[in-house]
Amino acid sequence: SSTLCAGFSTLLTASGATTYSWNTGASTNTASVNPTTTTVYTVTGTSLGCSANKTTTVTVIAQPTISVNSSTICSGTNALLTASGATTYSWNTGASTSTINVSPTTSTVYTVTGTINGCASNKTTTVTVSSTPTISANSSTICSGGTATLTANGGTSYTWTPGSTTNANLVV
Repeated sequence: SSTLCAGFSTLLTASGATTYSWNTGASTNTASVNPTTTTVYTVTGTSLGCSANKTTTVTVIAQPTISVNSSTICSGTNALLTASGATTYSWNTGASTSTINVSPTTSTVYTVTGTINGCASNKTTTVTVSSTPTISANSSTICSGGTATLTANGGTSYTWTPGSTTNANLVV
C-alpha cells in the first residue's frame, strides 16, 4: 500500500510468483500508477499453474489550494501578505508563518509554499511599489484681510490642512 500526493506516481511491487498480471494491464512484478483519487489495484500472481490475487490501496492526498493576497504600496511603506489553505507555510523570504510583513523598495514577487499532510503547493504574489509623487504648490504673500489661491500639482488627489480636498485652496 502507498500514500501519495495528487499528481505524483508510485511504483507497486509484487513478489512470490513467477508471472504477474495487474488490473492496470502491466504484466511484470511492478506497476507504475498515477491515480487521481484513492484507488484499489489488484495483481494476480501465477506459479506452476496456480494463481492468487492480492489487492493494494493507493491513497491520494489532495494538494493544498493556497491563496495569498497581493498588494500595492507607496515607496517606503509596508505590505502585509497573508496565505491560507495549508497547515504550514514557507516563504521565499525565509519566513515560516502564514502572514509576513514586507517592505520592498521595488515591485517584488513573493512565493509561499503551503503544506498539508506532506503535500505541498506553491503560490506567488506581487507587491507593487508605487513611487512617491513629487508635489509642488505655489506660495503667496497677502495683506491682512486679503485672499490668495494656493494651487498644488503632481498628485491625483489632495488634502489641504486646513482647507479643501481639491488641488486649489482659497486662503483668507
